[in-house]
Amino acid sequence: MAVVTSGKSLAVLDAPNLAATRTEPARPARRYASAIGEAIAVLLSPLMALYALRLRAMAPVQLPDPSMHTTFIVQPRDIFLRYAEAFTPTARLREAADVGFLEPARIAYLFFGAIPGFFVTRYVFALIAIVPVYVLLKRLYGRGGGLVGIAVILTCPVIITAWGTDYPDSAVVSYVAGALACLAMPCTSRWRRGWVAAAVALLTLAAWAHGVGALIAITAMASYFFVRLLRERREIIGDVVLTGGTIVATTALLYLGSGVLIGHYNFIGPTFAALRYLGQASQIAMWHSASSRWAPYVTYILLPPAIVVGFGVVFARRLRNIATPQLFVGVATTTLVVVFFFMQFFNHVQTLEMHYFSSTLWAAVCLALAVIVCDLSLSLLKGRWGSWLPGATIVAVAFAYEADPHVPAFGWLPYGALVAAILIASTIAGRLARGIRPAALRWCGTVAAIVGITGCALVLTVARIPNHTLFPKTNFDPPPAYAAALGGSDANLVNAYRVTTELPDFVGAATYPGEQLLMSLPHEELRSLLELIGMYHAGYDLLPSTLPVLSAGDKIVLGERRPAEILVLATSSNGANGVLVSLAPYRARLLRSALLHSGSFKAYVWLYYLDRFGRPTTSLR
Repeated sequence: MAVVTSGKSLAVLDAPNLAATRTEPARPARRYASAIGEAIAVLLSPLMALYALRLRAMAPVQLPDPSMHTTFIVQPRDIFLRYAEAFTPTARLREAADVGFLEPARIAYLFFGAIPGFFVTRYVFALIAIVPVYVLLKRLYGRGGGLVGIAVILTCPVIITAWGTDYPDSAVVSYVAGALACLAMPCTSRWRRGWVAAAVALLTLAAWAHGVGALIAITAMASYFFVRLLRERREIIGDVVLTGGTIVATTALLYLGSGVLIGHYNFIGPTFAALRYLGQASQIAMWHSASSRWAPYVTYILLPPAIVVGFGVVFARRLRNIATPQLFVGVATTTLVVVFFFMQFFNHVQTLEMHYFSSTLWAAVCLALAVIVCDLSLSLLKGRWGSWLPGATIVAVAFAYEADPHVPAFGWLPYGALVAAILIASTIAGRLARGIRPAALRWCGTVAAIVGITGCALVLTVARIPNHTLFPKTNFDPPPAYAAALGGSDANLVNAYRVTTELPDFVGAATYPGEQLLMSLPHEELRSLLELIGMYHAGYDLLPSTLPVLSAGDKIVLGERRPAEILVLATSSNGANGVLVSLAPYRARLLRSALLHSGSFKAYVWLYYLDRFGRPTTSLR
């Protein structure tokens, strides 16, 4: 490798950077046509992957948290009007502060509607992830390397699942993947700060999309400046100033967008208020497992450290001989893995036990995996036709899984550790295969190594969590639905989302501040209606008992909260029998009822008004 200092920047010219190996310039017309075709192919790759790989475009909602964000996409001002006073002391409006996700999702909703807007937002997120990764790996390894990056991201069950709900990890995984690629981008001094500014803007969006995004942003920038200090210290102060300016500018734009789109400008104060509230000992005990006994049953968290070890195997050489982009990817991924494990097991943040949090780590893991595959495939990437083989092999592994997606449940020992060991052994074999002669055997060895690495990574990811008891000092979080991300069905999930987004229209907007709404539903139907009740903050706004039973606890809640409306939900038409009688002491009357349905998904809903707590001016609504 030769490191050349030119002007105000550090240009890295690496021996394996195959973009520089072209010897004869193509004719201008052919070159432009090729570039246009390439750009179209990259931009259409998410759509092609969706149909060719049968990606699950939506994911199951296993907690109400995603639809607690959906409500701020569909009807944000109504939630503030109803609950601002009641929710503020307990920071229960903190979802409204996740503007890095909510603002683009809200724009898509306003322009396209609920279902089309959902998919438009995900398409944009996919492009934010794959385009910078493609450009990075193309510059380092040629077009075949760029294809590897796209294939790794678009076949990753974790990222596909993250994109599938309205939880902000859908945005964070994309922002972080794009930002890491921008920070690693080899370029001349003229363009370097443009890439840095783009990366910082994406990391700022990630930080204001979710708290874990802020943790990743700080770690990624620390890794970048660490590598800069190792390789090129000149003008690092300028990069620090650029970073600060970009953070301020991006935050200011989000601030304005929050006021226009969400209805409240200040998302910064509520964010820090939520951090203080969630930092209380009682909240930590509620959400974070004090014991780590749950961990050996969650096999997919073995993958990040296995990738870090594999990366070390592939780039085991003197530090100065590692190209700067690859060095940054390795440092950033390793640091993020260490930080996530530290925060989970030595701090009080559930970075690994809750898959909505841990999924954000996979942006770095996928980029590191793509670099591993590319570096092992140098002999293939040099050829005209062989350059497509590594990416095609990754896609073939995904197809093979789809043919029979039945990975058994297992934990760390013995099978999880065995699969992780095979992954690492495959990286060793792939490195040894680079020296094999003749070329045909070398190609076969490389392809076999890619199959071993990506196949083991996929198995570790989709392996189901074995059944086990809930251990003391641990919290239960539903296992992620990674196994069905490739080749799974999402028809009923789309139907449920459509009905969920129709619920605010049925309820209608509040007519005065503090016109609170509480809910009731049969407890045995909670799982079926989980996404709908998330639209009005789920458990906090749910009566303890099921109407028409009105328990002493219900009466206490009604007396304290003084709701103007009660929303009753059920999966059958008799779900409201006797409700008017039980609510007679509150002078209840039925405002409206409906059957909300789409496809096979249906929900019966009734909206009651309590004149005892409501305002007389709303009696005719």
